[in-house]
Amino acid sequence: MTLPATEGTVVIDLDGVVWLAGEPLPGATDAVQLLRERGYEVLFATNNSSPTRTDLAQRLGRIDIEAAPEEIVTAATAAAACVPEGSTTLLVGEDGVREAASERGLVEGTDPTAVIVGWNRDFTFETIAEAAAAVRDGALFVATNDDPTHPTSNGLLPGTGALVAAVATASERIPIIAGKPGEAMAALVQSSASNISLMVGDRPSTDGAFSQRLGVPFGLVISQATPSVPSFTRFRSESLFGVITAFLQDAGT
Repeated sequence: MTLPATEGTVVIDLDGVVWLAGEPLPGATDAVQLLRERGYEVLFATNNSSPTRTDLAQRLGRIDIEAAPEEIVTAATAAAACVPEGSTTLLVGEDGVREAASERGLVEGTDPTAVIVGWNRDFTFETIAEAAAAVRDGALFVATNDDPTHPTSNGLLPGTGALVAAVATASERIPIIAGKPGEAMAALVQSSASNISLMVGDRPSTDGAFSQRLGVPFGLVISQATPSVPSFTRFRSESLFGVITAFLQDAGT
C-alpha cells in the first residue's frame, strides 16, 4: 500500500525517538500530530524485529498515535523479503520475524536454504552452532539489522548486531543486512510512501545512512545511541518535537 501524496511523507524511527522501552518520549505524540495537521503522512520504520507490526500499531495507539500496521515497516519484513518465497528457513528471532516469515510463505524445517537472524533474548551457544552450520553449508544468511545496541530506559542492551556477529564469526560468512540502511528496507519504504521528505532517527550509522540511501534530509534525535552528530544532519534536537518543528519551519508549512 502506498500512502497518498500530500505535502510529503516523513519516515520516523521508533526506539529512542518515539519511545524508550515502550515509554513515550516527551513531545513525540505532539510531533506526529503536528505533522499530520500540516498535511504530511507518517511512516514508521524500525530495525526492531521482535514485535509484530500489529503489536507496534497497538503500542502507538496506547500513546495516542494512530497508525495502521501498513504504516509501519520493520526489519523483520525486510529480511523475509530477501528470501525466496516458500524457502525452508531457520529463524533466529521473536514474533516479528516469525510473522514476517509466515507472510512471505517461508517454512521452518531441516536442511534450511536460508537463515534469518533477528533480535532474540533466548540466544544461546546452540543457536550460534545451528545457524553457523547451516550458513557454512550454503544457506542464505540474512540479518534483520546490525545495530550493535538496543536502547532501553535502563541503558543500552546488546542489539541484533551482536548476535549477527556471533553467527558471522562462527560461519565465516558475511550476511545480507536487510534493515536500515539496507536496500531491502529502502525498497519497502519507497513502495509504501510517495514523496519522502525527511528521515528521522537517533542512530547516524543506520538512520542517517538510510536518509542518504533514500536521498532525503536527516533529522537527528539525540539519544543514548547517538555517538556523534554527522555533518550531513539537517535538523537536530533532543526530541522528535524539536526536529519536526525545525523541519516545518524550514519547509514553510
